Amino acid sequence: MAVRLNVLILRPTGGGSSWHAHCDDLLGHVLGRPGIDVTLLERLPIAGEESTEMLALESIGGHAACLAWEAPQKVLDDLDRAGRPMTRRPHADDPGAGHDGEPTAESGVNSSLSGNLAANSSHAESTNGDRSRGRMYFFDMRQNQNAAEVLDSLVSLLKTLQVPTFQIGGSTPILAPASPSPANPAAAKTAASEPVPPEPAAPKPAAHSVDSSEADVKPAAPATSPNRSSATASERSTSDELDRLVDQLDELDI
Repeated sequence: MAVRLNVLILRPTGGGSSWHAHCDDLLGHVLGRPGIDVTLLERLPIAGEESTEMLALESIGGHAACLAWEAPQKVLDDLDRAGRPMTRRPHADDPGAGHDGEPTAESGVNSSLSGNLAANSSHAESTNGDRSRGRMYFFDMRQNQNAAEVLDSLVSLLKTLQVPTFQIGGSTPILAPASPSPANPAAAKTAASEPVPPEPAAPKPAAHSVDSSEADVKPAAPATSPNRSSATASERSTSDELDRLVDQLDELDI
């Protein structure tokens, strides 16, 4: 999962219109930047308070860059009262962080490397036994007046946090799982060398032969219907009777 940078901007409460204009200019530079999630708060809430500021503060992850027009120690105290204790970590724009007794990584010439080591530390310090301290990369906006330079510093900090860390030292090599060997290697070798006999071909179905005598047989003529033959006999008898009547009339004719 890609590392993202939470940016907490605390709107200035004083300083006149110049600070407010600076805050608006800064918002226009950082909003919508890839890998940067911006949260703007008018004030830091108090622990247990039910407000939108508390919900927004709870949504911030374990580390955040804080941009404020106040002293860093005051911001840390306000975060403690809000129930989100954080430890100030050094970075390129705040190399002196941690010199006031706060736990930090070993300071060096390259402060960005120190910030990377602190960001990737494997343990977090707990406070009150119920909440672990987050990591805060502080930007004092009373001294950083150029919004474009602040954006470049945030992008550089994000790239530093995204650098993967590797464990130095020998590690146990991962062996590939060996394939299971057969119980009898000689039998397996013999079975592999013997050719497999081909399967017999299936017999083709015999073609159906038609006898010539069956082909020459003609269909029998339909039998005469008995009703038709009886009707013909009846017509003949009627004709004979008419002939006899005609003969009798001829004999009676004088």
